[in-house]
Amino acid sequence: MREKSFATKGDAVIVTGAAGGIGAATVENLVNQGIFVFAVDKNSEALSKILAGIDPKNVLTQAIAADVTSEKDCQSVCEAAKSKGIRVKGLVNNAAVGAFNMSVESTSFEDWQRIISINLTSLYLMAKYALPLIRSAGGGAVVNISSIHAYATSTGVAPYAAAKGGVLALTRTMALDLAPDNIRVVCIIPGATDTPMLRQHAEREGKTLAELGFPSSENAIGRIAQPEEVADVIAFALSRGASFITGSSLIPDGGILAKF
Repeated sequence: MREKSFATKGDAVIVTGAAGGIGAATVENLVNQGIFVFAVDKNSEALSKILAGIDPKNVLTQAIAADVTSEKDCQSVCEAAKSKGIRVKGLVNNAAVGAFNMSVESTSFEDWQRIISINLTSLYLMAKYALPLIRSAGGGAVVNISSIHAYATSTGVAPYAAAKGGVLALTRTMALDLAPDNIRVVCIIPGATDTPMLRQHAEREGKTLAELGFPSSENAIGRIAQPEEVADVIAFALSRGASFITGSSLIPDGGILAKF
């Protein structure tokens, strides 16, 4: 596994939720390393705009508009990646949606299904169709993006916390199943990150990020991260430097879990 379970320059990685936040920062990080990225997002307009800034000549990126809760779309993403003829050595399951002010009683069944589908089921669907590509490349890595809510949560996020806890458990069992194929599976546990999802929540609440309890001072425990800081950790998880890491988590949380 040491010599096969990572992506290098000239290889390809699939990144979901690539039109903003952590996903967009991850695309940029990988492109800067010379890695080709299949950038996947449901919002095709935003995705095209992001990629135009990162890779204006479309040398190292391909935009793929897809709903990762659709099995057909996930299959199509991986068929498009296969047809490109570049070794696919990684998958970053980053697509997600937030859930705020949602207890078990207050969450409709429709919203529960939607949040679980985007934040957990989509990882299964993308992996199901991407894994044969990674296996045929001799191995690689799957990076699943979870959240500190998998470890320590708060009120009003029942479906989100349930899904992110599931991501952590899924990562562990996938790692065991895929080790014989030189495929590592790593879970990333970010703390609060300055993404459009979090900013939209702040706007709905009529508060700043600081007023929501996310300090911005660089030396504050539990400060809010910039997407690039989490992208650095994702890139590491895909790299040779992480070849001994599988079935476990990397936790870029600014120290917040140390308080629980």
